[in-house]
Amino acid sequence: MEFLYSLSLAFKSLLNKELTTVSVINGIFWAIVWFGLSFLLWDPFLIVTSVLINILPFKFLQVAGAEFILMIFWLQMILITLGVIFSLFNQLLSKKILPVFISLIVALFWSFVFMHYYDGMIEYIQHLIRIFPFTTIEKAVSVIFNIFVFYSFYIASLYLGFLFISIKKVNNIIKNEYPDIEIPHKFSRVKIFYILIRDLFFFLVLLFLTYPLLFIPVLNIFVIIFLWSFLIKNALSESVKMEFGCDFENKKLVWFYSIFSVLFNFIPVVNLFAPAIGILSFSYYCMEQKLDKEI
Repeated sequence: MEFLYSLSLAFKSLLNKELTTVSVINGIFWAIVWFGLSFLLWDPFLIVTSVLINILPFKFLQVAGAEFILMIFWLQMILITLGVIFSLFNQLLSKKILPVFISLIVALFWSFVFMHYYDGMIEYIQHLIRIFPFTTIEKAVSVIFNIFVFYSFYIASLYLGFLFISIKKVNNIIKNEYPDIEIPHKFSRVKIFYILIRDLFFFLVLLFLTYPLLFIPVLNIFVIIFLWSFLIKNALSESVKMEFGCDFENKKLVWFYSIFSVLFNFIPVVNLFAPAIGILSFSYYCMEQKLDKEI
């Protein structure tokens, strides 16, 4: 229950104008940086991704591609709906039990809608894919894979930049909510930079080993979420540990908060606030645990 309660508090804190402004500026800055870098590095990366894609059979790409697109739409609708509900009705969701039922109802609703219209939507998407010739499909998938790689670089930079410039703002928000709890303030930018660069390297290794799974319906969504969560989870948890003095013994919670944060990277514009949601939800859970111990 505390997991979803801390998420609702994180959404409430996103109304902080200063934090929102920093999130937008940070996101736009790194978008410009990686747009420029992708322009310079596009061709070398495309050669590598094309070789990897050529190994996979065309029919496999065609069918899996349609279901992958549909899964992305399904996930986006759930996240957008939850984001709107948590933002508009945060006061009503202050009770720890209520967010659980709201999340479940939203997920079930969109699951029912997509299951009901599944055949028609899949047929339409496959029809669009079949319009293109074999070589174009092959190239298109390589381009999409290339975009995924560069977008993952962008995500790593997005979290790094936000943690570097916003940790004090997050600290002030948390301090206002929990004025009587001591905060150690031992955040180290050097350590966070090292952690993210290290995990980015391992992310690329895992991506190379698991890329065929990205084209298996349903499983591909879980693979992407796992890879992105792996990429940022240590940086988020270590930031909270250093700044607020919490050692997350429950590693499952670290994964849960990281997963929830990276889910917003599937939604354009909303992804700018993914790092803020991640660090705030981690921080609120940390402080709730400290508060429980004091009681």
